[in-house]
Amino acid sequence: MQAQKTCAQFYATCSHLKPPGLVTAFMTSTRARLYQRSGSGTDLKHPFSDAGDAPAPQLLASLARARMLYGSGLGFASLKPLAAVVRCTIGHRWDPEGQAADALVMADADIAAGLQSCKEELQGGVAVDYTAGRAALDDLAAALVASRRDVDGWGGEFPFERALSSVQDFRL
Repeated sequence: MQAQKTCAQFYATCSHLKPPGLVTAFMTSTRARLYQRSGSGTDLKHPFSDAGDAPAPQLLASLARARMLYGSGLGFASLKPLAAVVRCTIGHRWDPEGQAADALVMADADIAAGLQSCKEELQGGVAVDYTAGRAALDDLAAALVASRRDVDGWGGEFPFERALSSVQDFRL
């Protein structure tokens, strides 16, 4: 607790060292760079490793990429890698108590967080391409519905309940 107080005091005394527009310019530049690369790494074909019920490294990398995007305020850009994660589960089965199921539960939470970031993007007055945003939402919704049908077909437990509900309630 003392270290946090000390850090806060330090930053309060150094605020005069940062020009007012520097932070804004840095954030704008960072977001532009992340958005520019937002589509990379979304070609997932196999969600689970060949060694068993563990999530594939590509699945975990896509989730990490999505977290980086929505954590930087790029909620709509995060929907593409999240939709790829959902889509790659179609045609695959997993143990409801295994590592793969745990990773998919994390993906469900990530989708909810990505959608919350989209709402904040809209409320924050950030320039949003509504056509691209709608396309990303529709793509995610279609992937979730297809995954739901697939899981229902083999009698599994659908891991994206919260995500499906959130995307259906989202208004753009």
